[in-house]
Amino acid sequence: MHSVLVNAVLSSSPDLLLLFESLTWPSDSWPETERVEALTAFIEGLAPLLAESDTTRLSAAKRSSVMAQIDSVVWTRCLPLLVKISAEAGEGTRCRESTAAACRLLSVCAPLCDRAVPGRVALSVLPSLRQAEGEEGAPGPGRLSAEVASEVVAALVPSLAADEQLTLITLSSALSCVKTLPDAMVSKIVVRLLLTVLSCCGGAILTRVLKLVLEDMCSWHRAARTHVVAERTLLCLTALSEHLLKPHSPPSPPSSPHREVDPRVSVQFWRMVQDGLTHRDSVSRKRALYLLKMCVSLSEEEGLRCPLSPSEEDEILFKWEPSRSKLLREFWEDFALVMETLEENQIHVVRPVLNRIDTLIQTTVNEGQGRMLLQMIRQLCSKHWCAAPLLFLCQALSELPPGPLLGIEGLAALREVLCCTVITHQVLLRGATQCFLLSGALRLIDVSAVTLDDVFSFLVHFRADESLSRGTQIWNQLCSWLLDNEGSFKPRIMDGDSTGASPKKETVRGYVQSEVHSYLRVAASAGHTERVPDSREADKLSRAVLLCVDMERNQPGDKINTTLESLLSPLLDTLSRVSTNIYLPLRKSDKSLQLLLRLFQLGGAASCERAGEERADDVMVAMERLIYKLADPIHEFILRRLLGELQEPFDVERAELYLCVLRQMVVLYKSTPQHHSKTQQTYFPKLITCSLKVLQEPNQQILSVANQVARAVAMASLATLCGLLEQEVIGVQPETLSALKSLNDYFYSLVSSSCQSLGNLNKQLQKPKTGDDLGDAGVQGGQLQDWGRIAANFMRDQWICLSFLIKAFGVPESVEISNRRDTLKAAVSCAVEALALLPSGLVLPVLSFMETVLPQLLLHEEALCVEAVTLTWELVQGLSTNALDFWPALKGFISMAFHRNLLQLTDASAPTLLAALKQIATELMELSQSKSGVLGVLLQHCCHTWLPADGHAGDAAVFSTAFSHINILAEACVFGPVFRRDQRLIQDVQMYVERLGEECAANVAVTSDNRDDQLPRTCVLAFLSRLDPSNLQHERLMEELVMDLLKKDNDISKSKVRYYSNSLQHRIKNRVWQSLLLLLPKLREEFVATVLNCVFEAGFCSNHASVKYLIEWMMILILVHYPHHMDGFWACFTRDHDKTKTSICTFLSVLVHFNVIIPHLKDKALHLRKALDIILQWCFNHNFSVRLYALLALKRVWSLAGFQAEEGADELRGMSTVILACLNQAEAMQSTGNANKNWTRIQEHFFFGAFDPISDYSVETIFYTFPSLSEMADEEWIPPWKFEKLLCFSESPSFPLRNPSPDLSQLQPGDWIQQDKGDQNKEERWAEVQKKITPWRLGIQEQEPELQLVPQQRAARLGKLHGALLVVASLIDKPTNLGGLCRTCEIFGASTLVLDSLRHVSDKHFQSLSVSSELWLPLLEVKPMELTDFLQVKKSEGYCIVGVEQTANSRSLQDYRFPEKTLLLLGNEREGIPANLLQMFDVCVEIPQQGVTRSLNVHVSAALLIWEYTRQHLASGSAEVDSKPEN
Repeated sequence: MHSVLVNAVLSSSPDLLLLFESLTWPSDSWPETERVEALTAFIEGLAPLLAESDTTRLSAAKRSSVMAQIDSVVWTRCLPLLVKISAEAGEGTRCRESTAAACRLLSVCAPLCDRAVPGRVALSVLPSLRQAEGEEGAPGPGRLSAEVASEVVAALVPSLAADEQLTLITLSSALSCVKTLPDAMVSKIVVRLLLTVLSCCGGAILTRVLKLVLEDMCSWHRAARTHVVAERTLLCLTALSEHLLKPHSPPSPPSSPHREVDPRVSVQFWRMVQDGLTHRDSVSRKRALYLLKMCVSLSEEEGLRCPLSPSEEDEILFKWEPSRSKLLREFWEDFALVMETLEENQIHVVRPVLNRIDTLIQTTVNEGQGRMLLQMIRQLCSKHWCAAPLLFLCQALSELPPGPLLGIEGLAALREVLCCTVITHQVLLRGATQCFLLSGALRLIDVSAVTLDDVFSFLVHFRADESLSRGTQIWNQLCSWLLDNEGSFKPRIMDGDSTGASPKKETVRGYVQSEVHSYLRVAASAGHTERVPDSREADKLSRAVLLCVDMERNQPGDKINTTLESLLSPLLDTLSRVSTNIYLPLRKSDKSLQLLLRLFQLGGAASCERAGEERADDVMVAMERLIYKLADPIHEFILRRLLGELQEPFDVERAELYLCVLRQMVVLYKSTPQHHSKTQQTYFPKLITCSLKVLQEPNQQILSVANQVARAVAMASLATLCGLLEQEVIGVQPETLSALKSLNDYFYSLVSSSCQSLGNLNKQLQKPKTGDDLGDAGVQGGQLQDWGRIAANFMRDQWICLSFLIKAFGVPESVEISNRRDTLKAAVSCAVEALALLPSGLVLPVLSFMETVLPQLLLHEEALCVEAVTLTWELVQGLSTNALDFWPALKGFISMAFHRNLLQLTDASAPTLLAALKQIATELMELSQSKSGVLGVLLQHCCHTWLPADGHAGDAAVFSTAFSHINILAEACVFGPVFRRDQRLIQDVQMYVERLGEECAANVAVTSDNRDDQLPRTCVLAFLSRLDPSNLQHERLMEELVMDLLKKDNDISKSKVRYYSNSLQHRIKNRVWQSLLLLLPKLREEFVATVLNCVFEAGFCSNHASVKYLIEWMMILILVHYPHHMDGFWACFTRDHDKTKTSICTFLSVLVHFNVIIPHLKDKALHLRKALDIILQWCFNHNFSVRLYALLALKRVWSLAGFQAEEGADELRGMSTVILACLNQAEAMQSTGNANKNWTRIQEHFFFGAFDPISDYSVETIFYTFPSLSEMADEEWIPPWKFEKLLCFSESPSFPLRNPSPDLSQLQPGDWIQQDKGDQNKEERWAEVQKKITPWRLGIQEQEPELQLVPQQRAARLGKLHGALLVVASLIDKPTNLGGLCRTCEIFGASTLVLDSLRHVSDKHFQSLSVSSELWLPLLEVKPMELTDFLQVKKSEGYCIVGVEQTANSRSLQDYRFPEKTLLLLGNEREGIPANLLQMFDVCVEIPQQGVTRSLNVHVSAALLIWEYTRQHLASGSAEVDSKPEN
């Protein structure tokens, strides 16, 4: 249209110069975009005229004038306008559109000017590109901004293509910009300059340009191998990938001139790709993976071996051999799939590809490529995964065949994997991962390439309390491995070894002996205070000692005593002199005690004391004998150091070491009366007395370091002794008793006679003053930087002492304020204050103290008790995100707040406190919905309090408190939150690890807290199983619980909330009826009679299959045990239940099992006739399901009645002919089609076939078999072993834990599930169906002319408007997504939808979602390989390219303002946007998310952006309309 108008103007207005003058603008102004476009169209129209050689239409003089005008437009209009735009330095729509229009004008003018003009313009603009790094804001006067300059040069490139020198200068400037410009500009330079240069070049110059770019990127990466360089080089290579990795036909060898530029043969290229695969930026990883996939595809097509450099071949990951193309293609496809999937970092996404990880690793091992395996481990472990993928990766390593594939670098890579494991909070998974990793390491390490020191340094990173615990399977495996490889390890080069001499082979024993000597070789003391030595060195050495002893203990003739004594002789010698040799360096004493402590801690791990291991640990017995001889010197040394020698800040940490050793020694020699007596009679009283004396010293006016350190050490010593006494490790001797009473008096002493408060509770340790004038010149500020921790531990230690003393002695009478109650009140007030003062991880002793004191104040100080409980609960809630401190604090709080005395509260005795406890219990249950294990802690405590599991009957008064908290039991019966998929799968993996048993050492090493979500249910069910029906209290509790559960079921049934299979409501109903089934045998007959009607009413409700089976089973058991209720059952068939007519199937199902009921009935014939009468009525029901159930019931009941008919029962004989004919006809009618299929399925269904309501009654059937067979989600299946783990489940012959018959458990879920839904009226049936409105307003006959119009014209006829939004969906390949997208674009008025093929429009899946919207929306076809050029054209037209992608620079959708000319590029459903198009974006928009699933469906994402664009421009359009004045 423009060309027609221009030609018309030119033909009617011969004065071209006048037209120039009217279309141009003053050089210092900023014209409207339309004026620039008009001038562009005019000059473009002049081009054919200027190209004519005939001077008839245009004389030479006029031609010269026109050329001069065009030249003037370039220099006096375009460039000044571009400078003015650059000065704005904005990203606004006006700047973008004006830049595009000016550059378009320049590109039209350049070919018409003199040949030198484009070059001159380019050379004048290129300096603006070389903007200094970090320069921001507007450029200097007369200069263009880098962004505008890049657009100008891109517009000139087609005119410069013939000049090779200028092209190379432009290319060099662009490459320089890639290295220096800010990140935001780099992709624009690459897209606008590099790609434009390549598209305009051809032949030899194209090869030269590509070679120059590749060499420049490689040399830059070689010189600076940083994250930024890797990111930018990958961007360039990906953008140029279609040129660099373009297939040739026929394939060319590398030496061919067509193959002069092939990045695959460059080792540096592969270094860039490998750096990209492990890059911290996800977009760079995506680009590297894209290049890798292109190389695989091209290599397979051409059969090229790469890389070609054999000397450096082992350095890179990628290899291609034409002879093994199929194997390698599958390998790299798996690798790409795994790497792409792991980007999600979500277990429910990662889980399906875990088997591919196994395949990848197995392939590398089968190829014998140790270097390849090392690279693979590095690649796969370069990012921090969640716990499950890491666990299965390590398990894959542990299952590889043994082979010497990893050396010292391999150990380093495995250590990096090990570091990843500490991130997860799942301790069991962390431990299991460590076990698998160590097992894999033992299989793959090349022992000739690593020294023993390398091995033991590697082992330090495996925690004894999580994986490498002594006596476990992995420990024994490690011992065997060391023994098998004895003498094969790489020798160490020690100091003093002669040069050139071959080092000697090193044994494990020789290594350990050498290390013990080196460890205790300490320089003389420098005379100043030193820190306590790093304990990691002692940890490494102690583990080496124990491994060495355990390795040799199984050898014949070995004597453990001799081995230990020879290994530890330097340690024993040091410890023997530790209390007498005053010249022994303090550091040496400390290191010897550290080693001693770690030997006993690691050697006496829980694994050696687990149940079932009867043989004494001879290694530890031998070690105890050796150390026993040295007990006195060690104790004397520790006592001397604790009683006055520790005076510096570092000595507080040293005191912790001494007290740990003291505690270990006391525990160790508990069974040795001689030594134990001496310790209690001599050492402990002296330590208590001296420590108390230090605490009683009055505070100095100026606090000294020595005084405050002595106080901290004294309190820590007292806390250690009180802890040992409370744990009953030692007994209270008369000497100790007297000292402890003095300590108790100290704590409860008054501040003064006038001040009635306890002054020594919560006493704080003040930070000492430092400085030369105070005599503490040696104390540096760094030594006191940890003083806060010391002060907190000082207060914590006070409460450890108080917690023991209040239990052992109570409040001393001599220091009561006025009476005992007031003293306790003051102490509790101090405890409440301590909760606010102490760090959250140190409050347990305070909770223990309050647990003892609060029950004594309940009736007199209720307000204080409420305050204490409430504040403690708030503290625990605040720790919910801190797993380390939360669980101990929660257990301590529950023991305190739900103490047996507090549970006995009534509304009359303490209404406020009881209400507070009930509210806390409710909040605990709410917290348990989001935090696994919370309710389990509460329930275990309460159940044990109400009914101890130790076999004792328990206190009736305490049990009665369960009635006040019956809601806890009811909630536990139905507990089981519906978790997110990632949480659910983490728990599945945790259960998988638990099922491995001792095969996985983590199950032995890790102390299980049992935070299973099914624990509350198993715990409460075990509690219910132990209730005694003969006990009136137990009987009443069960009956109240049954009523609560029936109410829960009734509330859900009557609610209007529509619930679906495996929804939370469905699961709760299922759990209710499971609990009722368990309780049924314990209920009184009279009570069953009162609730029977509720059971029948539940049968009439609309229930899912699993619930229906349980209700039916309940009815059957009731009728078996109490057959006189049969009349009530018959009455159910006469009730009027119009809304749920098909619910009668529930009662017909009971009659299918009439064979187990009839033996218990008195008048069998009467009830048989009754059953047959009722069943025959329902055989003719209009509902197919009802007829099917009735026929099955008729068949089963008649099989019982048939023999009586034959024996002459008149009434039955009369019915016989009719019933047999009915059944025969029914069988015949069911012989074809779906009817036959359903008839067969219902008869084979487990509930009507293998299931026996009497013999199959067991815990396993109710809680495991039934849920699995009725298609409940697997998290609803409670396996029997979970009940067995509790050790308190009470089973009986009438209620076994496991089903005695295996028939039922061997069945598979049946596919017959009765849909218990009543008839619905038409409106209700269509409620879920979306009603479509036909867009055509015209009749059918009038439509044909309309369809001849183009979509815009059709839409205009209906008054619809289209915006400027262009939606590009060429990468989407699913017709359903495209159909929905087409509909969305049409509804919100997009200008055009771009597809990869217009054939999608005829696809039935497309049309089912588009609902004719394609008739009203312009569609355009652009193939994926044409997208780069298409986007370039749209950029030059002023479109802003927007993509939906999460990158480091993404803009939030809610904050981004869409320009009017926006092009929205959508990615592929699985792979997203290809890496070679990412740099085309002007902006990436990110949709804010709150959930776990990280990606939306592409149509949904597009709809959100399209609507946001429409909303913004509708709003702006409305504002413009509103602002117009009225006529």
